[in-house]
Amino acid sequence: MAAPSASSSMDLQRYMRAAGDAMRMGDMARACHLGMEAVSRGIENEQLLTLAAYASVNTGNDAKALELALRARGLAPRSLDVLTALVLCQQRNGLFREAVETCDAALKLSPGNARLRFNKACALEAMSEIAKASREFERVLDAEPRNAEALSHLANLAAQRGEAKASRDYAARALQVDPRQTAAMLALATADVEEKKFEDALTRVKPLLADTSLVNRSIAQALAGDALDGLNRAEEAFAAYAASKETLKAFYRPVYEAAGTERALARVHRLERYFRDAPKDAWRAHKNDASPGPVKTHVFLVGFPRSGTTLLEQILASHRDVVSMEERDCLIDAERAFLAPDGLDRLANMRHTDLTAAREAYWQRVEEAGVTPSTPVFVDKMPLNTVLLCLIAKLFPQAKILFALRDPRDVVLSCFRRRFVMTAQMYELVTLESAAKYYDAVMRLAERYREKLDLDVHALRYEAMVADMETEMRAVCAFMGIAWDESMRDFASRARQRGIDTPSAAQVSRGLYTQGAGQWQRYAMQLAPVMPLLSPWLTRYGYSE
Repeated sequence: MAAPSASSSMDLQRYMRAAGDAMRMGDMARACHLGMEAVSRGIENEQLLTLAAYASVNTGNDAKALELALRARGLAPRSLDVLTALVLCQQRNGLFREAVETCDAALKLSPGNARLRFNKACALEAMSEIAKASREFERVLDAEPRNAEALSHLANLAAQRGEAKASRDYAARALQVDPRQTAAMLALATADVEEKKFEDALTRVKPLLADTSLVNRSIAQALAGDALDGLNRAEEAFAAYAASKETLKAFYRPVYEAAGTERALARVHRLERYFRDAPKDAWRAHKNDASPGPVKTHVFLVGFPRSGTTLLEQILASHRDVVSMEERDCLIDAERAFLAPDGLDRLANMRHTDLTAAREAYWQRVEEAGVTPSTPVFVDKMPLNTVLLCLIAKLFPQAKILFALRDPRDVVLSCFRRRFVMTAQMYELVTLESAAKYYDAVMRLAERYREKLDLDVHALRYEAMVADMETEMRAVCAFMGIAWDESMRDFASRARQRGIDTPSAAQVSRGLYTQGAGQWQRYAMQLAPVMPLLSPWLTRYGYSE
């Protein structure tokens, strides 16, 4: 690399002085502008790159911001300012796990940094790791007891768990510090809905329906939908849900519909086309090829979101011979390696011994998730691992597949109504039509997999499980090779102690909930346009129209 010229060194010093003067005067906008100008002239300096990254964030160019922040880290990997900027850029690009790792690196340099701790908690919350996020927000409060943002987040997390009293306590503390904390007001509205105070919830969210933050506005609109649903005003409720999803779609469209991005629906269609013509022999691994893992029985609990997977996983988790893990993306390394268009043929031709590194990466992810498979049965619950059954069949040919089913009308309606951590897959649920299309595509792919892969599958219907839990769970236990355990009857109290990191948390902690079946009937008119997509699956899975 050529040494910098005298003129470039002079330019660097000039920009550094000017940016420093701007920051000392509190003019961050000018400092960021100077950083971007310097970088555009070819000056590589970690401080100026960091300012340029902030400038890109401010103009909404999150991809460019991340690129600049990564360049800055390459120059100064132990700079607290650089790492702090990188965390922001990673979060803006949806790289929440990477953001947590960057926060951990920065916290080693500054263990008492409450802002870094807060950012880590936010990233964990974005990944729906509710218990870990709550602990990190509490650690923020240890350093800053009057941190209104941390209090608001804790109020929201408690509301998600169905802990209305705790949610109200946190929200009240937050609003006492800062009466403008929108997140705290939303948490109170969530508590209102949880306690069936529907009119109070409507009153509380009304002023938030025009919030300048699209995310906050979307949450307020969805809560209005929940309140209206509780008041049996289905037509108005559906309109509120639709408004919420349209607001979310507007916010996330630049990320998930960016040029060159493969949508989750497009990926499922691509996989289905590939396996339509894939030779069975290449994909049917011999069961005796399996390498010994840390457990006797490895179970993948799949299906589609809102099909009862959380309830099923919590019942299984109460069994003394079962360790379960909920919604952690531990197949991500294999997914990145093999699900690209040029990766499937490579995977098809790989022998079991060639995949040792991929299996080790999976188990490393399980360990990083804080799960120790120390019992005979390990259950990995991730509904949309349905899409990844080709990976599972290759990596773990002896694995058992629990496939959760529920009335497709209830599934699609619930996906449309509920709020999820946004991912490429969840972006497919932002309209009723796209949710139905995604459901149809995933189920078609699942059928194709069952045709081409050597899968050991046990299907379980949600409606049967809530109607006669013991009979259905005895069959599941037999499938997994363990005996029925009486402790499974008391799964709800165990779930409350364990904590649940999904939108079903509050419901599951109350126990079996038979009212979840047939919710679609009140929205039959609104579902009519997507019934041509869903009707074949009603027939296939034995649901009457």
